[in-house]
Amino acid sequence: MGKITQIEINEVEKWNDCVRSFSHYDVFYLPEYVLAFMNEDKKNGIPLLLLYENEKDRAINVVFKRDVALDGNFRGKISEGKYYDLISPYGYGGFMGDIADYNALNKTYNEFCAARNYVCEFVRFELFGDYHAHYDGEVESRTHNVVRNLEMSLDDIWMDFKQKVRKNVKRANQNNLEIIIENTDDHLQEFLDIYYSTMDRSNAEREYYFTKAFYDTLNQMHDNIMYFHVMSEGKIISTELVIYGSENCYSYLGGTNSDYFDLRPNDFLKYEIIKWAKGKGLKNFVLGGGYGADDGIFQYKTYLAPHGIVDFYIGRKIFDTATYQELVNIRSKDSMEVLNTKFFPVYRGGG
Repeated sequence: MGKITQIEINEVEKWNDCVRSFSHYDVFYLPEYVLAFMNEDKKNGIPLLLLYENEKDRAINVVFKRDVALDGNFRGKISEGKYYDLISPYGYGGFMGDIADYNALNKTYNEFCAARNYVCEFVRFELFGDYHAHYDGEVESRTHNVVRNLEMSLDDIWMDFKQKVRKNVKRANQNNLEIIIENTDDHLQEFLDIYYSTMDRSNAEREYYFTKAFYDTLNQMHDNIMYFHVMSEGKIISTELVIYGSENCYSYLGGTNSDYFDLRPNDFLKYEIIKWAKGKGLKNFVLGGGYGADDGIFQYKTYLAPHGIVDFYIGRKIFDTATYQELVNIRSKDSMEVLNTKFFPVYRGGG
C-alpha cells in the first residue's frame, strides 16, 4: 500500500529538494511559485506538497488547502479548521512523476484526503502526463492549449510558423527591435506598466492584477524565471515573463504597449523566447490558451504552433459526499440559485 507525505510551505528547503529530485519536474510545483499566490490573497489558501510513494512508484502533487469557513458565504455558519477543500495552483497541477499503479494511487489519495477533512478538490491537470486519464473523479476538457514543440531544428520551427508570423518577425527586424533577456527585476516597473495596461485593455478580472510583491516572490526562483523585454529606440514596448521547469517553459504574464503594435514586437518577442528556450535544451514552449474558449488570443497562438493544439483537462472529485451535501444545503438556505451553478464546488458558487 502506498503512503503520502505532506510537506508544509514553511519547509522550503525540504519542499524544493523533493520537487527537484524529479528529473522532469515542472515550475508550478516549486515553493516560491505557490508562496507568491498564498501571500497575494489569503483566500487562495495554504499550499501543500504531497509526496506519494509505493514501491517503485513515486509522484508529487501541489495543492492549496482552503478553509471553507473563510469563504464569505459561510462566515459565522461553520467553525474554522473543520472543513477544507483543495485546488490546484493557477496554471497546472495534479500528480506528476512515475506511476505504474494508478488504482493504488487513487485509493491512497482518497483515504488520505478523507482522513484530513478535505471535502473535495478541483484539479487543473498538467499537460504532459497521463494522470487525467486515470483520475477517478470527473474529468472534462472544455478548452485547448497551444504548445510549441522545440525538439525540431530552428529552421524547421521557423517554417512551421504560419506565414504571417514569419512576415511579422522580418518586419520587426527591419524596425531594428532589440531584446533584453534577464532573470532580475531591473525592468520590473516597465514590465508592470505594460502588463497592467494590457489587462485594462482586455477587461481582465481584478485577480490578475498581481502586485509587485507577487513578482518579488516569483523572482526568488532565479533558475526558473526569465524576463524578455523588446526595446525600440531605448524604450521597452513589449514584455513577457517566462517560467520554466526542467523540460517545459511557459508564456506566463506580459503584454505590449498598444502604441507600438505596428512594429510587430509580439511575434519578434515570441521568436526570441523560442530561440532562447531551444538553446537551453527545453522541449516545449507552452503558449497557453485564450481568455475564453478558443478565442482570438488562442487563434493567434496557433500561428506559432499550428500542429501544437492539445486538450486542457480539469478534474473534480468529492472525498466526503455527506459533508459536501451539508455545505451545499447551508448555502442553499441563503440562495436557491446556488444549486443551479456550474461552479465547483457548488457551495462556493454564486455571489
